[in-house]
Amino acid sequence: MAMKNTNLQPDLLFCRQCRRHFRGKRRECPTDGQPLELVTPFAGEAGDILDERYELKQTIGVGGMGTVFRAYDRLTQRDVALKLLRAEYASNASSAQRFLSEAKLLRLIRHPSVVGLHRFSRTENGTLLIDMELLDGESVRDRVLRQGCGFDFASAMSVLDQLLAALGTCHEAGVIHCDIKPENLMLPRSGGVAPMKLVDFGVAQAPGPVHQSDDVGVIGTPAYMSPEQVRAGNVDGRTDLYLVGCVAYELLTGEPPFTQQSPIDLCHAQMLQKPPALDSRTLVEPIPPGFEAWLMPLLEKDPQMRPAGARQAREQLRVIRHAHRRQLAEATHRPVRPPSAALLRRPMPAAMVRGPAHHSGLPVRSDGSVEAVRALIEVRQLQSHTGVAYGPEAIEQIARHVLAGSIEELREVGASVQGPAGPHIEVFLPCGGDERGVVSHLLDVLASMQGHLSRIPEPRLEMRAAVVADIPAIGVPYGTGLDPLDLMHVSPLTQVRVDEHVAKWAGRRALVRLASLPTAHSDKPTVIYATSLQAV
Repeated sequence: MAMKNTNLQPDLLFCRQCRRHFRGKRRECPTDGQPLELVTPFAGEAGDILDERYELKQTIGVGGMGTVFRAYDRLTQRDVALKLLRAEYASNASSAQRFLSEAKLLRLIRHPSVVGLHRFSRTENGTLLIDMELLDGESVRDRVLRQGCGFDFASAMSVLDQLLAALGTCHEAGVIHCDIKPENLMLPRSGGVAPMKLVDFGVAQAPGPVHQSDDVGVIGTPAYMSPEQVRAGNVDGRTDLYLVGCVAYELLTGEPPFTQQSPIDLCHAQMLQKPPALDSRTLVEPIPPGFEAWLMPLLEKDPQMRPAGARQAREQLRVIRHAHRRQLAEATHRPVRPPSAALLRRPMPAAMVRGPAHHSGLPVRSDGSVEAVRALIEVRQLQSHTGVAYGPEAIEQIARHVLAGSIEELREVGASVQGPAGPHIEVFLPCGGDERGVVSHLLDVLASMQGHLSRIPEPRLEMRAAVVADIPAIGVPYGTGLDPLDLMHVSPLTQVRVDEHVAKWAGRRALVRLASLPTAHSDKPTVIYATSLQAV
């Protein structure tokens, strides 16, 4: 919410010749001498055409300063979200500067959990527009209202994890969002919580004093404002973390921590009142251990008392999520194998012989930045005292049945999962600029999968996996010359192998240098590391 100045000065001028804007009372363009015109308000409605390019279809959102339309872009032949400056601000230069600042800041950010910017421009009449990715979904606010309650903890922590990942990238680009609230978090309309998209950078700014201008007095939504925003002080990444804490309440209880009726009372509460305990509100399920201890530091009035950054807060949340998932898995009873598996058993040979190697041809390239990771998984039967061997079809059915939840969890965070096909599963997971977080999450899921398999009494199964990097090319790409499935046989001591590019993102896990093997296109050996499946 931006509280308006109702006496805005009409001082935004436009030159039709060079299509530039000017501020002030000059009459002629200093560039080409053409007469300047005052930009006239444009409300916009369905059917309007802008620049012979954008056809407005319907209004999909109205913010403090802008209106967002669903529009069809005739040039690129796609539907887009088109944001226009609201009519009451259209002739004011300060408003126009703030509007363009949103696009300039959004241009600095590329992350899968942040709405994508296509372009920003001016029409032939001087109307400012921002062309963005169209999101077909619903906001967290809409989801809460539709459900009539908060989220379950697994879903809430997934949303918070994606939000913190997005904010980590924003803050590293020098962008503070300053308006984190349920209306600005978009979820799929299908009912899931991934992918989540952070939208509306209308009041975003660089770290420093809160920006104020002629058109706006107080910036933000009082129920979702930090104490330093209320005081018009300095903002930085920790300001957004306070807002994340407020959003966590909305996710879990259906309402923010402070619920006073008037904006003034809300602002006083943000500055002076201690947030209530979570268990004082209605929750969908019990609070996971450690969650409230993670949440309350986010809501400290003094920014110095909050976590240092979004990455740190996300790492702390990851530990809680992992423990919560393990707790849920232990409480959920799954049949140990599908009934049809018994039909596929066959006598075990005297010695189990490993099948032929599979070559994946994964690209490993030269600049060292990790664009995505791949996990190649093999489920094996251990020696059995019963003398019964399970063939590839049986192991496939068991893996498909027992690992269904873990595979679905990977798909929810954007992974492409192939298989199970016989005993093999392949996972491809884009990093989106957060290599460490992605690798840590992937290793957590692999540990969960191993835990599920280890609890099956018969057949006795183990899981081996190789995790390798997919790196964008600079110059001519080269291959490792290694078969990732062969890496599983280098040592029997551990069950996950990670290559040197992934190893540095394995977090606090214990790493062991496993082997140095030559590559196909280089005399320099590739160092292969191993890491335990157990999270530290």
